[in-house]
Amino acid sequence: MPNRHIPGYTIVRPIFLGGTTDLYVARTAHGPRVVLRFLKEVYARQRTARKRFLQSAAILKKLDHPNLISLIESGVHKGTPYMALPYIDAPNLRTRLTQRDPLLTAQPLFLLQQLAAALYYLHQAGYWHLDFKPENILVADDAHATLIDFDSCVKKTANPVGVNAHPGTPAYVAPEWLLSHKVDGRADIFSFGVVAYEIYTGHKPFDRDTRDATLAAQCHATTQPTAAAEYNPQIPRQIEALLAKCLAKDPNARYPSMSLVLKDLAI
Repeated sequence: MPNRHIPGYTIVRPIFLGGTTDLYVARTAHGPRVVLRFLKEVYARQRTARKRFLQSAAILKKLDHPNLISLIESGVHKGTPYMALPYIDAPNLRTRLTQRDPLLTAQPLFLLQQLAAALYYLHQAGYWHLDFKPENILVADDAHATLIDFDSCVKKTANPVGVNAHPGTPAYVAPEWLLSHKVDGRADIFSFGVVAYEIYTGHKPFDRDTRDATLAAQCHATTQPTAAAEYNPQIPRQIEALLAKCLAKDPNARYPSMSLVLKDLAI
């Protein structure tokens, strides 16, 4: 574990060693567990990746919401940027979806309300997340949800902006972004719709037999998502209507803000 010793922390075990970052459970001098997140050395030498990592730490430092991960501290040790984050003993939403965890059936609305509140707060704070997906959501056994990973987060602007690269999970990326058009906070609303649809149905809204066919359906202007009630006949009509509006292909047909999503989730 080169360059992994940070003064004041003792690494206990790795959590995840993949992608652009490595995560470890560590203990502080006072005993509480934390997560140390390191930018991999190969990326630490790349200007863009390093900038994104350091910017995400700077953004986290400004945020304070019960459904967003907080930042304990950040820095650069022997050339490698790192963050210290609270340790949350919870699997991510992808794990619970894969396991068809009964928690999702018992608490779907509560989960959506928390996630919508997290995105609303983030947008109000002046940022778009732009990587909203199950892998970036921790769900504790009491159904408390925490949004993590702000490396793709960008500062909110008055008008849509061009973003060079989208995250590596296309199923959660808004069609306009996949088509290399400009994006804004409504891209997060589309991603929220995909996650919400998956929580209620166990499926993605544009699932097809192949990856290419799925992407084509997601990008095609007139291809509609599979009706959520086909997978879950018990889904409330208000939720089905909310999902359809979040998943509109045309950003102008989606909810214009997360505040209205929250309003329609108050059922």
